[in-house]
Amino acid sequence: MTDATGVAAVRSRTRTLAAILASTLGVGLMFGFQPPLLALILERRGAASAEIGLITGVSSVAVILFGPLYPYLIGRIGLKRALVAGIALAMVFQELMPLLPTLTAWFVLRFLTGCVLGLTWIASEVWMNRISDDASRSSVMATYGTVFAAGVVAGPLVLQLTGTTGLLPFHAGVVCLGLTLLPMLLLRDDPAPTPQASHPGHLLRLLRAAPVVMLAAMVAGLVESTDISLLPVFGLASGMDERASLMLVTAFLAGNVVLQLPVGRIADRWGRRHALAVCAAAGVAGPLLLKPALASTLLLWPLLLVWGGTMYGFYTQGIAFLGETFAAEDLAGANTVFVMVYCVGGMLGPALGGVAMDLWRPLGLVAFLSIAAALLLLGLLWPPAAARARKPGAAPEPDPDPRYRE
Repeated sequence: MTDATGVAAVRSRTRTLAAILASTLGVGLMFGFQPPLLALILERRGAASAEIGLITGVSSVAVILFGPLYPYLIGRIGLKRALVAGIALAMVFQELMPLLPTLTAWFVLRFLTGCVLGLTWIASEVWMNRISDDASRSSVMATYGTVFAAGVVAGPLVLQLTGTTGLLPFHAGVVCLGLTLLPMLLLRDDPAPTPQASHPGHLLRLLRAAPVVMLAAMVAGLVESTDISLLPVFGLASGMDERASLMLVTAFLAGNVVLQLPVGRIADRWGRRHALAVCAAAGVAGPLLLKPALASTLLLWPLLLVWGGTMYGFYTQGIAFLGETFAAEDLAGANTVFVMVYCVGGMLGPALGGVAMDLWRPLGLVAFLSIAAALLLLGLLWPPAAARARKPGAAPEPDPDPRYRE
């Protein structure tokens, strides 16, 4: 490869990554913007809390139910078309919401939005893994996690500017999505579609092929959804006022934005399994230190920042693991299974955490969160799994199934 060819390849990769990250910002923005918008509107209309929860939460169910079709669609139309189609359809569904303001219509539109954003979600992660190398994969995925988290945080900020009445917030959401899609539309590079198997038996084999990685997805979903839902309740039960209780979640989510890049660099240098183990250890200790730290602001906010940042490392480094574990023809399927498991964890977490808190109020919540992270740590340190860990730069170990690299 000549120097000119190498420079051109680096520039092409950089443009592709920038376009993918821009669309990721849009998906994160929609995750942070649409649920509170619909919830506040429905609250004003007198909808029951159960109805609001059903409508805002159905998108995760959509990803799980529609998941087996994602590898097939990506294999048929390619990564760029899948990503563009997902965002474009989400824009259409967003515009339809004020025109069809019934509970049934919004339930259907939220379900369809979950389906198409799930396609964009998986296509983005598969594409980033395909253009990343093992030396920088964790940093790339950490950047992805940072941008997505920034989008989620920006969603409520946009809502504060637009308000929640009239057509303006719905139009603003569409405009923001369209702007984040522009770099992708200008991108000429589009990898050729790779045939992907997506029947249930194949997806189940992919699940069994990387159990520790899938455990990281499950624990990430459990812990993240439980913290967002129940940390304010924990704060109130511990004697904090409402504003301070809500700040617990803000500080926790801020860690996602601040610490992903350091976690990614550590993973590229020390190895992803080691970085995941450090994140899991922090996930064990963080909840146990929460109650004592409530008495000191100087301890509480740094604790939440570090705990939140390392917790989200479960997801970003799990995705990086997929890229080095599975061959190209299985990557979309493995990524789909990972996301489906993550969504299952997200659905189960608040319910299980709530039961734990009812049984031992309020410390049952922190015990549940610590035990969940401990399960991942044990999986990473289990001797048969640890023996298969690969040092950075080492040649991959042979596998009896040639489809997998490790």
